[in-house]
Amino acid sequence: MKRTTGSSALVLGLCTLAAGVGATTALAHDRHPHQAKVALSDARTMALARAPGTIVDEELEHERGRWIYSFEIRPQGEKGRLIKEVNVDADTGVIVDVHTEND
Repeated sequence: MKRTTGSSALVLGLCTLAAGVGATTALAHDRHPHQAKVALSDARTMALARAPGTIVDEELEHERGRWIYSFEIRPQGEKGRLIKEVNVDADTGVIVDVHTEND
């Protein structure tokens, strides 16, 4: 059995550490929340058809057992703090909720 020197052991340790970091990064990358069946652009079009205005925020989220696109829309002509939230099912494209809230 060959004995490793101090510098060889250091290189071997750094390689092992780098391999572990790479594996962790790959696992974190694989945690994408959900592969939606409805394209974001299509859901955005549906939401704006239901509540015309300017989208100020959008996200894909898991809510009440389903994946939804949530759009916060400032209605056309609205200068105040009024926001319409439109939720579109990310797998079926059905609008599941529309409500008004203050910004």
